[in-house]
This record gives sequence, structure tokens and C-alpha cells, in this order.
Amino acid sequence: MPDTTERQQRFLDIAAAHAEDFKTRVAEHDRDSSFPHENVAAMQASGYTAMLVPEELGGGGGLPHDLTLSQERLAQGDLPMAIAVNMHHIVVGLLADLWRLDQRGQGPQLDAIEPLLRATVSDKLVFCGPVSDPRMNSSVGFAGINDTTRRATKVDGGYRINGRSGFGTMSAGADYVLTTARYDDPDTGPQCLLCFMPATEDGIQVQTNWDTLSIRSSQSNDVVWDNVFVGDDAAVLRPAQTWDALANITASWWVASGPACYLGLAQAARDYAMDWVAGRRQEPFDQPMTHYPSNQLLAAEMEIGLRAARAMLYDALAAHDALERRVEDDLVNLIACYQFVMESGFQIVDKAMRMVGGAALFKKNPLEQMYRDARAAIIHQPFAGMEGKALLGRRAFGLPVYTQPRFV
Repeated sequence: MPDTTERQQRFLDIAAAHAEDFKTRVAEHDRDSSFPHENVAAMQASGYTAMLVPEELGGGGGLPHDLTLSQERLAQGDLPMAIAVNMHHIVVGLLADLWRLDQRGQGPQLDAIEPLLRATVSDKLVFCGPVSDPRMNSSVGFAGINDTTRRATKVDGGYRINGRSGFGTMSAGADYVLTTARYDDPDTGPQCLLCFMPATEDGIQVQTNWDTLSIRSSQSNDVVWDNVFVGDDAAVLRPAQTWDALANITASWWVASGPACYLGLAQAARDYAMDWVAGRRQEPFDQPMTHYPSNQLLAAEMEIGLRAARAMLYDALAAHDALERRVEDDLVNLIACYQFVMESGFQIVDKAMRMVGGAALFKKNPLEQMYRDARAAIIHQPFAGMEGKALLGRRAFGLPVYTQPRFV
């Protein structure tokens, strides 16, 4: 990894301070499945939530590489919190890029975006993006970005949205929400409406139903949309099931941040396990457990895994600090990286648990939670599992994203 810039180091220092603070409470929030509002307040106060707002609008001016570095470091202390604020960062990154395109006379012309970005700095707004749809195939819908079963109806001045979202990460602490809904335009056919509105808008119902194995304190609740109004000035219409610049931008920010979180968790698990065996000796041996060949082999495998995953992550995103790259289709590169880093992250945590052994099963041992949290990596959308690999394979063959016939 190259030397960090002054901006990257500034946000790395902020992330490190938050990681050390948050990890003192991570077990408590995991046990209670409670949302750490105090952590969000700390990130608002430090400017971490304004990292990706363009400098011209008063923010940190962060780019994908900055986000990757910072999120990896934050997750070393508290993965669920890193995942929660990650949703906020993806939304802000998308809005920032839409604003940048607008400044160039490109993309959708939305007057509401600039005030929202400025308010992310001045009023410390926090966003969530409950776009996932449990009723829609994640590959077809791109986790709700390109299509969804939620429905939009045209009314005077805007739209009314009805339906349900899953995995509404940060919904317990958000001021603003971004979502999507399908609108059947009588003239142009099926459209996917991307829109944003205050979290207090009438008809938005956060379900508080997040009681899970992994990332419990992220509070990724379902959200019900009951005739929710969104104005025309806060809505973008795009043809449904079309892979366009907006989808590419979203994919870029998603891959820059999500895998980094699980890589940070893997680093923390490795560090804990290595320190644990270094401080233990078992009878009848005189040397610590670092002398066990089995632990040396596990240490080697973790080192290889971390270095390979980190190299692939930073190499895949090397060009994505340029907006011109983020608007282009780079799915082969991004999905390959996503799959490899997520799978590697889980495998590294698994090896750390094997190194520590039975002691890692106890609730008082941080590896117990790390192991549960790591399970989410291999099913975390939008590019997880066989569906993600199938999409990667289609693009590797040069086939369109939406190619028929599919295997299902």
C-alpha cells in the first residue's frame, strides 16, 4: 500500500480513535442488540460522517481510497458500527457524485442534493439507504438499486411509495433515507425511482425487527413504506433493470467500503489470536504456544490471506478515485475483488478461532462475536454468493448484466 496522503491520515486518525472507543462497548451492544447512538454522535462530532461531502460544500472531500482505509481501521474496533455508518457513507458518496456530475452538466439535475450535502456538514445529517428488497432477486434488482417490488404512484408534485425494504442498516439512527420504487410509466414503461426524504416523513415505519446472529447492533431493520410522499425535486427516474452510470457509481462506493469493513475485522481477529497464543504456555512445554507448528501454519495462512485480500482490494480500487472511472462499468474488477475479500475475511477469522481453540467459544472472549459477525461477509449483498459469481461470469464473457436465459 502506498504512503497515505494528509487527508487520508487525518481520517485514519479519526477512525482509529473511534475504533478504540467503540470497542469498549461493542460486546454490550451485541448482547443487547442495541443501537449505539452514542457512537453516531461521536462520529458526527469528529466530522467522520461528513468525510465524503465535497470540499467545495464544506466537507472532507473524501474519495473511495480514503473511505477504504478509514473503514478498515474503524472495523478493527467495532464491525457492526462500521457496517452501520457504511450505509451512510455509500449514500453520501452517491449524492456527492451526482452533485459532481451536475456541476459538469451531466446526470440528473436535482436541486435538493446540494442542500442535503451542506446539511450533512452543518446539521450533521445521517443517512440510511433501505433499498434491499427481500422479495426481489438481489442480482436482478442489484439489491434494490435497479429494480424492486416497492411501487411508486404519480401524484401532484411527486410520488407516493408503498412496499417494504429489508436490511435498513442505520435505520435506528438516520435523519434522512434513500430508497427506490418501481414506477410503471404509461409512456416509457417500467422505471426505477431513486428518491430521498426525511426519516420522519409520514408513512415511514421502521420495524425494529433486527435480532440476528451477526452484526446485531447495526440494527438493519425492515422499513415499511405506507403511502410515503416524495417530491419531484428529490427523485430520479431510470429505466428498471438497466445498468447505468448511477449503478456503476453505487457499485464503486459499495466495494470501496463493505469489504474493507470485513478486512478490518479479520485483522482484529488475527491480532487477538496471535497475542493470545504468544501469552500462553501449556504443560509440559517451556515455550509459549507460538512454538506449536499448528499455530505457526495458521499464522502463515492468516498472513497470506490478509496480504492477498488487502492487495486485491486496494489494487481494484486504485483508479476509482477518478469520477470518470466510477461512472464506467468495472464489474469484473469490482465483483472479483468483493468475492475474494469477503470470503478471505471470513476464512481468516475462522483460522483465528482455530488458533485460540475452545476458549474462543466463550461469550467473554471477543473472538466469539468476531466469528459470528464474520459470517455476514459471505452473504452480504450486493455481490455475494453464487448470484454474485454468476454476474461476474456474465461480465467476464462480455455478456450484458441482464442476459437471458439465466440459470433460473
